[in-house]
Amino acid sequence: MGNASRPGTVVVREIDHDPFVVNGEQYVVRELVWNGIDGRSYDLVRRSDDQVLTEDESFDFHPTDAQIAAVLEQHGLDAELETCKMCRKEILVATAHRHDSGWVGTCCWDERLRMTA
Repeated sequence: MGNASRPGTVVVREIDHDPFVVNGEQYVVRELVWNGIDGRSYDLVRRSDDQVLTEDESFDFHPTDAQIAAVLEQHGLDAELETCKMCRKEILVATAHRHDSGWVGTCCWDERLRMTA
């Protein structure tokens, strides 16, 4: 798969980020490290069968929750989004934490909040 002598043609490492569950199915953002270049690419992968849902085009940066939800919707899944009560970013409910009367995303969740949950 690719010519190893040409930079950016061979995946030399795959890094799976924290898995999350949507509609009972586990997904992961997979970071791809390419030979001879600093750039990375990111795919959304269903863990049960290792299907890459972003096969047409990978992300150049770690996708936002809204981008993940859009890919899941393209595959017929309803990935519910909410707003982080701390920073107001759109967040996946599947990865968010319930806190008081709202949701806090992984963007803002830390030990201090965990102690009050």
